[in-house]
Amino acid sequence: MIAQRGIALLQVLLIFALLSIVAVNLQLGQRLNIERAQQSLFYSQATTLLDSAEAIAKVGLTLDAQNSKTDHLYELWNVSEGIFPLTEPKGIIETELNDLQGRFNLNWMSMQSANREGALIAFKRLLSLVGANAEIADELNMWFDQDSGADYFYLDKIPTYAPSYYPLADISELRLLNAIDVEQYDKLAPYISALPPESALNVNTAPIEVLQSIATFIDQDTANQMVTDRGESGFKNVDDFKKYPVFTINQDKSLNISELSVSSQWFELYTSVTIEDRTLTQQSLLSRNNQQVIVVTRNRSAQAANRAPGDPIKSGSSNQGNVKVE
Repeated sequence: MIAQRGIALLQVLLIFALLSIVAVNLQLGQRLNIERAQQSLFYSQATTLLDSAEAIAKVGLTLDAQNSKTDHLYELWNVSEGIFPLTEPKGIIETELNDLQGRFNLNWMSMQSANREGALIAFKRLLSLVGANAEIADELNMWFDQDSGADYFYLDKIPTYAPSYYPLADISELRLLNAIDVEQYDKLAPYISALPPESALNVNTAPIEVLQSIATFIDQDTANQMVTDRGESGFKNVDDFKKYPVFTINQDKSLNISELSVSSQWFELYTSVTIEDRTLTQQSLLSRNNQQVIVVTRNRSAQAANRAPGDPIKSGSSNQGNVKVE
């Protein structure tokens, strides 16, 4: 009798244990379904807001093209406050628009470039000015050249890879080079871009270091004076930029970066949407042509805006920082 009671008790305990497991699984499944629904709702709301931020940027850049033939750092697209609070749902949108044509275009060194030899000299000087490894320039030069034998440099990588020998689609491809590490990349990223090889350098938005890379005879004092003189309205044309005596004295010398401009067609929009405790970020590459602005690429891995150094408007802002590679 006692043994039978013991068996019955064990059976009851086993049933309770099974019921507990079922209840816990049901509760866990319910929690996961709620979390999925909340994440799905957040993603839907956030992507809509990201699209809205792009639409606002497109309108702003279109109006800018209609009202001005030049682009400089004191225009509305660069000085506008990019923080928008949300009431329903509760959250915040942060945006930052940056010009990309004021930076050294890595694709000036590609085989499709009209002056890749000069671009190599310019990039080496830029690397020296920002304190980066000079070997990056030589390796990137080989990365673009199919006859360089660069394929063998990366056979020991896991997984192995090889250069495409085409212009870069994004500056992050620079991380594939042996000569650059995370620290070097973070140091260099604010000064560079990956645009079509024919894109010109906008001297109205270029930092001092990039201005110095235009020609070996442009020293720091001259570059500082250029930034001071362009002021809050920028140079009206390239001839206005070339009025400095260093160009007259060295008129028999060629420029490392021969394609110069006072306007821009390429911009980068960074947007961060936070709703309650969730955040979604996006980096959009915008192209403006004939007052029409299109989105070329989108990147949702960036965690901060890649801001150019020396921006007189954004240098004191703390809500966004330069992009970091993790």
